[in-house]
Amino acid sequence: MKKPRSDSKLLRLPDDQQAQLAEWLLSGVPYHQAREMVAKEFGVQVRSLNTFSRFWEQVCAPLLLLKRQRAVQTADAVAEEASKNPGRFDQATIDALKQRAFEQAISPGANPRDVKAIFSLVLKARDQEQAQQQLDLDRHKFARETCELFLRWYADRRAREIATGPETNAAKIERLGQLMFGEDWQ
Repeated sequence: MKKPRSDSKLLRLPDDQQAQLAEWLLSGVPYHQAREMVAKEFGVQVRSLNTFSRFWEQVCAPLLLLKRQRAVQTADAVAEEASKNPGRFDQATIDALKQRAFEQAISPGANPRDVKAIFSLVLKARDQEQAQQQLDLDRHKFARETCELFLRWYADRRAREIATGPETNAAKIERLGQLMFGEDWQ
């Protein structure tokens, strides 16, 4: 009678144990360490590291391809949505996009074009965030400088006369602008 192949030991493991072994291997656990873990956790002795290579080919590789396919589909969906509404990322979307970019970057066999597309979206989102921060800073600086200027000019008798005069607000703003910024203030 023919002795069963040693790699069938791993393929005959219960589904939950196969899933655990696949998780270990997909997370980067080396075969020699996985052999020790299988012996300790499952009570299964595996002599040859080739056994793990065959397990990888039959179990892990299809799982990895499925995971990569899902990541690409998600990235494509995010990219499509981003192209429909550029500049309208919310923080959760940006976080998910960063996670997908990381997964693509470490995924063996990832298409470099897909990785580049996802990273370019992450960089666009970061640029938009920085632009918004700069706009907020500029707005705050403008408001502060305007208030400082107002205080300086309010001490000026001419500015007080304009502010308390009978003109409409639009006319007052026009005259104050000319007084504060010069004739070509617009």
